[in-house]
Amino acid sequence: MLNLQAKGFDALATSDTVAMLCTQEQVASNVFIPEQLHNVFALIDIKTFKAKPNSYYYNALKNKPAILLVGLGPQKDVTAETLRNAASTIIQACQDKGLTQIHIVVPLLTAVPDVSRCIAEGAFLSNYNFNRYKTNNDESAPLLQKAVLVCDNPQQLSPMLKEVAVVCSNTLLCRDLVNETTEHANPVTIAKLAKKIAAQHAIQCTVYTKKDITKMKMGLLLAVSRGSIYPPYCIVMRYRGAPSKKESIAIVGKGITFDTGGINLKPTGHIETMRTDMAGAATSIYAIAAVAQMKLPINVHAVIPLAENMISHTAYKPGDVFTAYNGKTVEILSTDAEGRLILADALSFTEKTIKPNAIIDLATLTGACIVSFGEIVAAYLTNDEQLSTALTKASGATGEKIWRLPLYKEYNEEMKSDIADIVNVPAQRNAGTIMGATFLKNFVEDTPWVHIDIAGTAWYSKKRGYVPKYATGFGVRLLYRFIKDLAL
Repeated sequence: MLNLQAKGFDALATSDTVAMLCTQEQVASNVFIPEQLHNVFALIDIKTFKAKPNSYYYNALKNKPAILLVGLGPQKDVTAETLRNAASTIIQACQDKGLTQIHIVVPLLTAVPDVSRCIAEGAFLSNYNFNRYKTNNDESAPLLQKAVLVCDNPQQLSPMLKEVAVVCSNTLLCRDLVNETTEHANPVTIAKLAKKIAAQHAIQCTVYTKKDITKMKMGLLLAVSRGSIYPPYCIVMRYRGAPSKKESIAIVGKGITFDTGGINLKPTGHIETMRTDMAGAATSIYAIAAVAQMKLPINVHAVIPLAENMISHTAYKPGDVFTAYNGKTVEILSTDAEGRLILADALSFTEKTIKPNAIIDLATLTGACIVSFGEIVAAYLTNDEQLSTALTKASGATGEKIWRLPLYKEYNEEMKSDIADIVNVPAQRNAGTIMGATFLKNFVEDTPWVHIDIAGTAWYSKKRGYVPKYATGFGVRLLYRFIKDLAL
């Protein structure tokens, strides 16, 4: 993990490489150059550097600090995301040049709040690779070991840097788990991991086994897992940050550790990455871990149903009817709409047993979400305006983009079954993301609830700024900020 520190400008005298983020206007006027580096800049010509976003200029002089300039573009266009992505460019440049430590001068940008935080987040989150299965690690560029933020008030940055390190390191661990193969990330191993993490961070953890799930009559979770050699589990993690209070919030994360589609088999081109269908579970685990590590004064539960959706002679089939935890019967029209089934049991269990004041679930639920928003935006649907406002605020702070879709009552008609209470997918496959949430709404009665579909945002087909190709860790920072805002 990256070692983040903050020091004053006197640290520039002993630094080997100094990175500076600058707008086009700052480069034109030279006003961004610290006094301690005037002698260095007197020896180099930066007039040709256009300071376009994510571009960089590198110059190394003998017996002088090397200078790395990173462009921010026009000052009027600079945002928090601009800074995070610029920090990613610093990390990329360090890898290109084989550098393992860097001093980063915090720029003066009054229009953007939390400049230091954004730079720290961008650096930490982009300093990542997943190469544990590479037999020749020389193929991977070395990660940055140390980043020092240089500013006027370094002592004031220490609490912020600690928080960034905790939240972002949990985001990277979330990426690791989602990137992991199903041989090492299945219901059995993830249940063990949850217990290990809970033990490290003063979190209570209960793992309900197949026997327990059968007694609790979680018929949907049992049905989905029937074709797999791995038994289902339901994990409940409890963090008591405000033990004197009854109020709490619950996170529910979909944990399908591999999704073949079942009898409705997924085709080539879609099935290869289905180990990622537990991204909601991974996010939930590491979000509550971050909350516990930062000792936020709030009570949080994470409920994680785990199953593998496989094909075998025991697998569930289209046309089957199963009874959910809350007693509702569900007709199966597609075995590839399995995530909502295990979430349904987990949601009703959470509401009836844990009785939180709010529930937020995350799931790689629908391909329709990717059709609508691509990999850039997560859809969310909710029955509560206050939760919507709070989630939108958290999204704005973290840069993890979300967009609200409607939950009109007219959609309920599409979910009715001729032989059971509801179907798991409507006959007409329209409005897929909305219909997935409409199904889930049947399993939340009175509790304020938000459903976030991270099907596109959990896994990138290419690198985008400070977010790498493949597992992104989307949602850990979003949930942490959302919960932190509620706690304060």
